[in-house]
Amino acid sequence: MKKSSQILAMLLALAAYAAASDLLLKNVTIYDGTGEKPYRGDVRVRGDRIVRVARNIAPQPTDQVRDEHGLALAPGFIDMHSHADNGIFDDLNAENVVRQGITTVLVGQDGESVYPLGEFLQKLERQPAGVNFASMVGHGTLREQVMGKDLLRASRPEELRKIEELLANELQAGAFGLSTGLEYDPGHFATTEEVVELSKIAAHSGGFYISHVRDEGNKVFDSYDEILRIGKEAQIPVEITHIKLATTGVWHLAKTRMPRYFSTARKEGVDLKADVYPYTYWQSTIRVILLDRDFFNPQKVAKAIAENGGADHIRLTRYDPDPSVAGKTLDEIARQWNVTPVEAYMRIVKATLPDTHPGKAPEEGVIVTSMSDDDLAWFIANPRIMFCTDGGLHDHHPRGAGSFPRILGRYVREEKVLPLEAAIHKATALAADQLGLRDRGRIAEGYIADLVVFDPAIVMDQSTVQNPEAPPKGIPQVMVSGAWAVDDGKVTGTRAGKVLRHSAANAKPSLQPK
Repeated sequence: MKKSSQILAMLLALAAYAAASDLLLKNVTIYDGTGEKPYRGDVRVRGDRIVRVARNIAPQPTDQVRDEHGLALAPGFIDMHSHADNGIFDDLNAENVVRQGITTVLVGQDGESVYPLGEFLQKLERQPAGVNFASMVGHGTLREQVMGKDLLRASRPEELRKIEELLANELQAGAFGLSTGLEYDPGHFATTEEVVELSKIAAHSGGFYISHVRDEGNKVFDSYDEILRIGKEAQIPVEITHIKLATTGVWHLAKTRMPRYFSTARKEGVDLKADVYPYTYWQSTIRVILLDRDFFNPQKVAKAIAENGGADHIRLTRYDPDPSVAGKTLDEIARQWNVTPVEAYMRIVKATLPDTHPGKAPEEGVIVTSMSDDDLAWFIANPRIMFCTDGGLHDHHPRGAGSFPRILGRYVREEKVLPLEAAIHKATALAADQLGLRDRGRIAEGYIADLVVFDPAIVMDQSTVQNPEAPPKGIPQVMVSGAWAVDDGKVTGTRAGKVLRHSAANAKPSLQPK
């Protein structure tokens, strides 16, 4: 009995010893998130916090010591536009997300969020994911709750009041602000005045406004005028999400047209930011190239196809009526069907148009190469533009698995569009400030230990349109809340992600007077 007691005491002592041990990362090149030059040093982690950062930290007997041999250490990356809320409970490890070094995702994008948000966040707390989750409130989602399927019009005053009440409730549940998808049906027919009134509710709770703007192509600059108006009238920070100039008519204008928007915002007291993913092609429904919804007008269809790079630049990723054409361009499909690209477009839309099918319509999706390299590089370099994936957990677009390593590899190391310390700042502290996260986004004492170990000499995306989930290289370790989510380049299955609620969520927002 005495011997068994001694063994038990020894086991308890060993457990206590293990629990008390710190993790000491030695010989790391620290990119601390501030944008300052890196320096060689050590970082001590205790539990889920960084407790010491110094040039040299002497190991203690209880430390778990890792010598990183000069590899870079950065705060965990924050994805400012993610669709990881779709299907997360079927893939809690979020492998394609965390392998990029992403430790926090902002979901509820393009005007679409999980409803009710409080139930979704509570479920995530019961079943934690491999990354941290923050969410916006989707404007289109709220319109659907109030207006049903009758969305192709402006809201009526009594409907807007109900939408405002739902928005206030979702903000109270912990949302960080309001998102719109003004190019998509649920939000497209909302007036600017409607969005301003709802943005006032978000502003009152201390949130911000993020928008897939009304037109990312020929009338994109009108859309940017609109978001500045919303920011000014609602007195709310605004963010242009996955910013792009996406038709040939507006190519090469970023460096000449965009500075005016940021300078005007400063003059008018509007906090304007944006986010961008590092690809010249987007993914959505084929219908968005015709924003007036005149899908069966051959002249308009031909013009839209040309302005989006041509039929060989429009590739179907999904087509439920005939899955065999997925992966083919509109040009290839037209030749297979023995029709013109215009006729092929109209056939695809007719077969999948939601309003013409009872119940759930067959779906389609496209990847369209319609942005210019110089515009993209300008956006990536701009100090007020953060980074995103606009990706899902299992996406046809390579951005879902490769965005952040692509920025570090191609745009920092190879093309020298911006310095590495600036890219890290935009991916971490700048994004954390936008979200109001006061203990994330930096390597500093007291901050949450969301960390990324990477090799600047080799980090790179490997995902492609043909192999969109290929893992990146050069990111051997990713830590979420003090636990390794990725170690030796492999996803560990540790799910230490937290639900992040807006800091103002404890104070119930009241509706702004009319």
